[in-house]
Amino acid sequence: MGGDFTTLPGYIIGGGDLITFEEIRKKVESLGKIVDIENQGFRLIPYSKENEKLDFDEMYPVIYFNKDYTIDIYISFMKFEKVTEFMQILSDTLGVPIEHADNNGTIKKTEEDIEMLEEFYKNLGGGLYGRSK
Repeated sequence: MGGDFTTLPGYIIGGGDLITFEEIRKKVESLGKIVDIENQGFRLIPYSKENEKLDFDEMYPVIYFNKDYTIDIYISFMKFEKVTEFMQILSDTLGVPIEHADNNGTIKKTEEDIEMLEEFYKNLGGGLYGRSK
């Protein structure tokens, strides 16, 4: 994968039906710092669980929330446990599951990228992040 960041695309199941974009923003405000992205959505920079402040060594992944209910999870240099832990926290906070998907629900990556994602999801325990149903 090129660039400095590795991202996982996701989709908020029930976005627009079970939960609105405004409700998502309100629910995740307690999880970290929110930065608006003009006409696109917002970025969540999570607080670390331990300190309730920004801690770059133990930080959870930065999440971009897009108005079409897709998300981009920035996982570069993250500990695997921190990524999965935060996705469970996020899903539980929203009350809806988060599924891996590009904007149209399909993966459009190179074969190498797909193999890496498949390994990630195998270790995660399936295609959904979090425990919410």
